Amino acid sequence: MKAVSSAKEKTDKAPPQITITEPALARGLIVKAAGNDVMIKGIAADPGGLKFVTINGEKVYSQEGGTFWGSVALKEGVNKVTVAATDFSGNTGEQVFDIERPATVLALNAPSAKEGKNYALLIGCQNYDDINIPSLQDPIPDAVKLKLILKNNYSFSDENLFTLFNPEVSDFRKKFLEIYEVIQPEDNLVIFYAGHGIWNEKEKKGYWMLTDAKLQNPNSWLSNKEVLDMIARVPARHTLLITDACFSGSVFKTRGLNTEIPIAMQQMNQKISRVAITSGNDTEVPDKSVFMKYLVKALSENKEKYLTAQKMFINQIIEAVMTETKTEPSYGTLELAGHVGGDFIFIKSEF
Repeated sequence: MKAVSSAKEKTDKAPPQITITEPALARGLIVKAAGNDVMIKGIAADPGGLKFVTINGEKVYSQEGGTFWGSVALKEGVNKVTVAATDFSGNTGEQVFDIERPATVLALNAPSAKEGKNYALLIGCQNYDDINIPSLQDPIPDAVKLKLILKNNYSFSDENLFTLFNPEVSDFRKKFLEIYEVIQPEDNLVIFYAGHGIWNEKEKKGYWMLTDAKLQNPNSWLSNKEVLDMIARVPARHTLLITDACFSGSVFKTRGLNTEIPIAMQQMNQKISRVAITSGNDTEVPDKSVFMKYLVKALSENKEKYLTAQKMFINQIIEAVMTETKTEPSYGTLELAGHVGGDFIFIKSEF
């Protein structure tokens, strides 16, 4: 058997094939990106299996199926990115491309973006009227944990932190309307939902299941599309949707500060962003949320003054969650909810 294996290794001369899925690459064009970091995601395929994947020489997390993630710190100008994948026969394939971070051009007296208020709507749904929908243990405690972190660490004041525990759909709509009426264009909004989620295969749509949901009545569910439509109408500068529910990744299916802030962050902060972090992709997630554990850990232990949602996801969440559960969390932009550019930025309050 060893001789056969050795012979196979010697005859295998084909390197892994690499496909970059994020950022989107176009032949002959340089990808442009704002901010200090960019996420690199792709697939490295090799019949004999992958040994490791590197981005600019640094090993990054990769799954058995070849999907990999990593991040690249960007300097101003053109940044060369080299993704390399090595198989068990020692063959290495490469994909090289450029990402341009535009040079900063700001007039000395240019006004910075008006500093806004931080709002949050935190929803925990763990008990259901329908006996066919099992109760959950942690959504409400998780919402409370996140509320305390936002209040104590990130300058969210009590009067702007709204909670809904075991709400009906009408409660959600009413509370969202209240927030819509007070939020201003310079403000920021975090929406957090923990509870049951469900996927309607016939409609190819995902739904939240609030406390009045009926398992056999789709009309009683709250669709992801309605949530996105509501987010699109909110005039906030930055909106971050965080969902810890089964099939939460389906939100992406609708489409394939002050003068002391670093200039790259100022540019990102001035763009309207609608982004989401979800606990899973198009699958069920564990009742005991590993995703929530690492989200809380990332926000509570963060030492940076300015932390973007994408950087937190890449560095603190995705690898940790997948290593422990094999469930794939997701980060992405909500194009139909009005995303223009930039990202949600958590700003530490004690600096």
